[in-house]
Amino acid sequence: MENLERKDPAVNRVRVGQVLETATRLFTERGYEAASIRDLAAELAIRPSSLYHHFPGKQDILFTICFEMQRDFNAQVLPKLSSGTPEEAIRRTIREHVLFSQRRNGEVLVNIRERRSLPPRLRARVNALRREYRDAVAAVIEEGRRQGVFHPRQPRLAAMAILDMANGQALWFKPRDRADLERLADDYAQAAVVLLRGWT
Repeated sequence: MENLERKDPAVNRVRVGQVLETATRLFTERGYEAASIRDLAAELAIRPSSLYHHFPGKQDILFTICFEMQRDFNAQVLPKLSSGTPEEAIRRTIREHVLFSQRRNGEVLVNIRERRSLPPRLRARVNALRREYRDAVAAVIEEGRRQGVFHPRQPRLAAMAILDMANGQALWFKPRDRADLERLADDYAQAAVVLLRGWT
């Protein structure tokens, strides 16, 4: 460690957050496979070897971006499912899903597009968090079905459909301002409820 710091004093100025922020931008712009450790080090103005002070390898950087984003997403969004009627719960959840996706857009895009590049054991940890969210949404849809307000015969399939819809906006939507984002979030929340009501 002492030798590393002597060879590259800049490593002391670089924090994990800077590495993740820069990697997120590069993975979003170029894709995980095309963005090299050398590219990342150049952006941070340090030697490539200095990155290993923070992460064992590039796949660990990708995993950290995906896992921390999904962990934070679940912590923020899952509580929206825990109260009110099924319609209210779905509306609040999809609205928050959209808002979070725009607030953390780069990380969300990396998770959607690049997660497949993780080795199976690391991808499984991220996917477990994604399943936790999907299954919680499916449980609320099932409760709505029991109450007669939602009608899908397969709540898990319905959950995947509305979550795919909610994820899709992260790929293309660039809000002009906060009001534009709020309108989209409200529209997506309403669309999810309408879909679940009308699904037969």
